[in-house]
Amino acid sequence: MRLQIRINSQISRLSIFLVAGLSMLCPSLLLADSDSTSVTPFEYEVPLKGTGAGSLSVTAQIGSVTGDFLVDTGASMVTIEKDLFDELRRIGSLLKVRSVAARLANGRVQALDVYMVEHFFLGSDCDLGPIEVAVVPRGGRNLLGMNALNQAAPFGFSIEPPALGLSRCSSETLVSSVQ
Repeated sequence: MRLQIRINSQISRLSIFLVAGLSMLCPSLLLADSDSTSVTPFEYEVPLKGTGAGSLSVTAQIGSVTGDFLVDTGASMVTIEKDLFDELRRIGSLLKVRSVAARLANGRVQALDVYMVEHFFLGSDCDLGPIEVAVVPRGGRNLLGMNALNQAAPFGFSIEPPALGLSRCSSETLVSSVQ
């Protein structure tokens, strides 16, 4: 029997942080059956990678550009670092929609430009559709924030094997991956 973490947009950020923190402190609480190999009952599963610091990352693709994104349930929005942004701007995959004041991990508040990307893929073929991404200055990180995770909600994490279970990906993408 596997204990699932299901998160939807009604749960507060504090609750998500506590659950995510608990999983890092005691991963055995999340899995009662270590022989299981999927995050069922989710329709789609994306492999995660351990970062070595107790965090998890996922491969994502915007346009034709691929990058690793730290899974961060404490981030309200997907962020992309400046080098990835520059690459996306060269191929024309971005549309600026606004600027926001954001509190960064170091506590500083900084103005960030927000862009809309037409397609945001998790793993090899889970298209979350259009997503807003904030561009962080050099030294920032690519973060998979709650705006992307909410588009696929409900979702869940598996620690062993590391995976992200998703309930909603673009049906067009899922159909094409079956063919």
